[in-house]
Amino acid sequence: MVADVFIGKYDAGDENKLDLLLINPSLNWELDQKNKMNVRIEKDIPNQETPHIGIAYLLAIAKKEGLKVKYIDMVIDCFSIEQLIDFVSKTKPAVVGFTAFTIQVRTAAFIAEKIKHTLPEVKICVGGPHVTAIPKETLDEFPWFDFVISGEGEEVLPKIFDSLGNDQALSRINGVITRMTEKVIVGASNNPILNLDSLPFPAWQEFNLSKYPGTYPHRTNLELPMVTGRGCPYRCVFCCRALGSTVRHRSVLSVIAEIERNISEFNCKSVAFLDETFLINMAWVDEFLNVFVDRGLHKKITWSCSTRVSDMSLELLKRMRNAGCYFIFFGLESADDQTLKLIKKNITTKQIEDVVRWTKLAGIIPVGAFIIGLPGDTEKHVMKAIAMAEKLDLYSVTFPIAVPFPGTELRQMALRGEYGMKIVSDNWSHYGKQDPGVMESKELSWSKRKELQQMAYLRNPKKKIADYLQRLSQNITNI
Repeated sequence: MVADVFIGKYDAGDENKLDLLLINPSLNWELDQKNKMNVRIEKDIPNQETPHIGIAYLLAIAKKEGLKVKYIDMVIDCFSIEQLIDFVSKTKPAVVGFTAFTIQVRTAAFIAEKIKHTLPEVKICVGGPHVTAIPKETLDEFPWFDFVISGEGEEVLPKIFDSLGNDQALSRINGVITRMTEKVIVGASNNPILNLDSLPFPAWQEFNLSKYPGTYPHRTNLELPMVTGRGCPYRCVFCCRALGSTVRHRSVLSVIAEIERNISEFNCKSVAFLDETFLINMAWVDEFLNVFVDRGLHKKITWSCSTRVSDMSLELLKRMRNAGCYFIFFGLESADDQTLKLIKKNITTKQIEDVVRWTKLAGIIPVGAFIIGLPGDTEKHVMKAIAMAEKLDLYSVTFPIAVPFPGTELRQMALRGEYGMKIVSDNWSHYGKQDPGVMESKELSWSKRKELQQMAYLRNPKKKIADYLQRLSQNITNI
């Protein structure tokens, strides 16, 4: 279950009372656990089952500030709404904070209402990419939230507790939006943390890590997520850039120190770098690979990352493999060069084919995703993507359906009716990438998108990693 709370500095006279309760919401933890298992590529190998790194940073800040805090992941900790309300009644937190993607925000609001009925005086807030994109609209739609945190929350958290009881002061905190806030700056770029080395390492000691086996198929005892930087300078139309467009890197030595901490304190055997684009600064990557190998970490741990197919080479991929990289996710998006240009991905189909081939030659497992229903997409475009996926022979390929998330250019294009697109639902609970039914176009109805998605998965079935690695070893170059 969740970790024991630590000593608080606000209302220390009540042993049970919390300063802060952080929640990953769920209406039905059993169903959500089942859905987690369903996305596994192989039943006995973890996939997308990672502790929340944003929460881990907030827990580290709370601990540093002396706050009495607890985190409940309702799915992993098997918490029903009734159990959560009972816990809230007993601990009477001063602040309850939800983390929520778009698909979770209605769930968070539903639970917030239940908490308010039980504990009317509690302050309830929500953070994440959805509220970062539309903070005022979120407050208008869901009256049970007292405020939202737009952007990065670590430096904001202590200021919130310094302002409790003073709504005017709370409304003036940069990154906090209340109903009293006069000037709202939308987006994550309004309060970026410029010195990421100043943040404490994520507080994994507050998690039962045995319940979070990992993000990617590392096949070790424990994989932990990490970030080496925040922000993305690219302008893909389907992305909301939840961490803003200002790119900030941690120092290589800070990243290395966290890896060594993860090994010594948690017996971590693999690291999943969750940066939006890991290879965004080649000078940084060069230094990282050199230091990583010089410290002998390539003999202790493996790692994975997500990146683009631009600015890649076989030589670089060989260096990454020698430094312990075993797995790379590529956002491929489309098999049509005009579409790739239209969505501002700024890659080509030749780059896709070359880099996936080089990745396999280097002995690294490649995975990727093609999006169904991008601007201008026709059935022919989707069929090209399905055929390219077959040709690329990735370990795993997914075919999410395009979702017009708040804060994306894609949403604005659909609202304007460009390329025949239209939004058919603003029920945020349907804003998932596998079965949304929230947007369609003249060329691709929602039912046609689902039909093509089913065909794509039928023609690109799941593979066994042992078999895939054996095939890779037969084609690997000498490295």
